[in-house]
Amino acid sequence: MESTCILQKTSQISNGRRLQLRYVVAFLGFLGAMVDYIVRYSISVAIVAMVNGTHPVSNTSRASSACPAALNMTGEGSEAEYKGTGEYNWTIQQQGIILGTFFWGYFITKSSGGRISEILGARETMTVSLGASGLLSLLCPAAAHVHPLALAGVRLAMGLVQGPANPALYSVLSRWSPPGEMATLVTLAYSGIAGGSLVALGASGWVVDLLGWRWIFWGGGILALAWTPLWLFFVRNSPEEHPLISRAELELLADTLHVKPRRSVPWRRLLRCWRFYPSVIAEMASSWVSNLTTTEGAIFLKTQIGLDLRQVGWVLSAGQGISCAATFAFGRASDVLVRRQVLTKLNTRRLMHSLGALMIVGGLLCIVWAGCQAEIVSVMMVIIMLGSASTLCTFQLAPMDLAPNYAGTLSGLLGVGNLSGFVSPLVTAQLVTKTGSWLSSFLLGGGIYLAASILYVATVSTQVQDWNHYEEILS
Repeated sequence: MESTCILQKTSQISNGRRLQLRYVVAFLGFLGAMVDYIVRYSISVAIVAMVNGTHPVSNTSRASSACPAALNMTGEGSEAEYKGTGEYNWTIQQQGIILGTFFWGYFITKSSGGRISEILGARETMTVSLGASGLLSLLCPAAAHVHPLALAGVRLAMGLVQGPANPALYSVLSRWSPPGEMATLVTLAYSGIAGGSLVALGASGWVVDLLGWRWIFWGGGILALAWTPLWLFFVRNSPEEHPLISRAELELLADTLHVKPRRSVPWRRLLRCWRFYPSVIAEMASSWVSNLTTTEGAIFLKTQIGLDLRQVGWVLSAGQGISCAATFAFGRASDVLVRRQVLTKLNTRRLMHSLGALMIVGGLLCIVWAGCQAEIVSVMMVIIMLGSASTLCTFQLAPMDLAPNYAGTLSGLLGVGNLSGFVSPLVTAQLVTKTGSWLSSFLLGGGIYLAASILYVATVSTQVQDWNHYEEILS
């Protein structure tokens, strides 16, 4: 009762100032995605400070693999394994398992998380998902002290609870995004991914220096727990349910009010919709590249190129900061191109994805070509992250383009592409161990992304499928 009175008073103020609630929902979605990725990716920098061995290659292979700057960090006649200052003696294979297990759990629940959110409520699903993730983040330092597999187990559980958050946000936005602003609002909310990665990868180095690596996990957990009541209090699953919404905004959102989660899913028709599968493959390629730049980017820049942890933080911060701004810019540009009829929605998706693919594939190849030129490698890492920003207004919009009534379900199925999220660290670990270099993994990533992009651009569709109205057809 008290909260209702507060909302009603706020409503009078907000209506007087013409507060646009769809942007409030998108902004809180931005903060939620940001917290999600802070908790998810902070370990990428933390693990560099946690371990005392991150480059297990022989002395004879070092001269032809790691750059001189990386070799000089250990001095002449050092042990066969790079020795840092961390307290845990974990092999690169153990690190690959720790980094990858999150995606094992994430893959399991993201694929079904969209359907869960449509049945239980997207707002409530996202609240539980990030709240539980925050609690698990608080447990990570204790788990690491017990055993590396204990930490891997906590990360697995974290992936399981985080899986439904992404499709749940899609489900909410599908009802709060008018057609002319869909790409803008979705990219505004999901630019929190880059924002969270920026904080996780950029600020973590300073957190380690000032407070120690444990506070990377504790800080992320506290932020997640602080966000959950805000989301629960200010967001509703539908504009019609929100006590603060103005009549003018409700009329603006009239076209989205018919978008409602369906109890029955036409699984046969959905699974036969071949137009959706290129988006799943594009998600797989994007997740693979994200592993190279975000999940393991800190280890690569430190142990292969020879940057110190502070320099690593600057590179990753620059990349994620630019990506965060570019994500919204790509989305806004997409809506403008379509609204002004400069390009069709279909060709806009093709254009944006082609621009992103050019930057990503070109950046990966340039890293291989640059070798030990740290400045060029650093710039290319930033360009790759910039290219990745375009994906949020291309294949990531497929659920809303093809079947907005099942946006949550399709978004979850899109997560099947995250299978590469836990395969990629293991493959990278094997390639680094056998070849003594990271460059083969960048070549592989570039080839995967190029093939997936050609398939997507050639087959993408933005036409709403007839089975989107499956329940109406049955009745």
